[in-house]
Amino acid sequence: MNELIIPLLIVLFGIISLEIGMAAPIFEIIAGLVGVNIFQLSDVPWMDFMANFGILGLMFFAGLEVDKDVLKRNAGKGAVLGLASYLIPFTTISLISLILFSCDLKTAALIGISLSTTSVALVYPVLKDLKLLSSEMGQTIFAGSVIVDVLSMVSLTIIFGSITYWTIIFLILTIVFMYHAPRIGSLLFKRYRGNLAEIELKFLLLILISLIFFSERIGVEKAILAFILGFLFSEILEEHEEVAEKLRGIVFGFMSPIFFFKAGSLMRLSGTSIYVVILTAAFILMAFTAKYLSATLIFQRLAPKWKRWSKLVGAVFNFRLTFGLVSAVFGLQHGILTSETYTAIVGTMITTSLISSMIIRMMET
Repeated sequence: MNELIIPLLIVLFGIISLEIGMAAPIFEIIAGLVGVNIFQLSDVPWMDFMANFGILGLMFFAGLEVDKDVLKRNAGKGAVLGLASYLIPFTTISLISLILFSCDLKTAALIGISLSTTSVALVYPVLKDLKLLSSEMGQTIFAGSVIVDVLSMVSLTIIFGSITYWTIIFLILTIVFMYHAPRIGSLLFKRYRGNLAEIELKFLLLILISLIFFSERIGVEKAILAFILGFLFSEILEEHEEVAEKLRGIVFGFMSPIFFFKAGSLMRLSGTSIYVVILTAAFILMAFTAKYLSATLIFQRLAPKWKRWSKLVGAVFNFRLTFGLVSAVFGLQHGILTSETYTAIVGTMITTSLISSMIIRMMET
């Protein structure tokens, strides 16, 4: 029965997101929350693998969408915007969590990382829908969001990664693998273009799944490797758009919804205490305010001529899905976060993303 209800809920909430005009991943998380708390869905054996592949594919496409020319032209402004809109909320949230909520240092840091992220995977379609992506302003915003995501990834690796001799050996092997994978892919794509066996697609699926192997051995989150790999493959897949579109259909149509559904299903509301409600409200207040003010004020100083768009920037940078979820799930699985704190963090990400979507919708009208 679970195997039927899961895709049914994903499709149903996907339709709702389209009708309302808000980001589908938000509603896919809600679908998981509904599934586990209302329909009492139990774990399905294949869901973990699908969810892993979903986040790999999602971050691969986030890296794929990074335009090297965009980064070069707007590197200065984007770097300042990204640094400020990550470090200010991270410092603020971590300190508040440490002092007011009596968290230990690692827990406070992970809360800070999870609630200071900006989802490139959501910023990209929003800017594209608003027809701002190709503009100088849109490029600056997108470059800033990329910086935030990279800083989030680096922070998670530095604070929680463990380095041994084997780590260094596998790190070297990973670098070699990621350096040569695009070269091998380019040769395969040219030789077997248009084949019925879909060798190009199989090759991309192979290297994405291989990242799980390398990730576990070097202590670097697999999403980071997928993002970098997507960036390295960007030029090749520009020449083979049909391959990218086939993979996009698999990832966004099936795999990534499973990741978001799985993340939502980890939020068990039965027996939710008043502490979780208070914690969620506090997280929403400090996370949304810190991110909104830092992104808005910095953007106004960087680009006075685009001052009227600063509210949009504050809203866009409050999209916390994707790597925020990766960080939260990492914390829950490694015992750094309690289920209560995880529920509060994911609830905050969903709520702030919904608020941001509503702000953007109001600015459109």
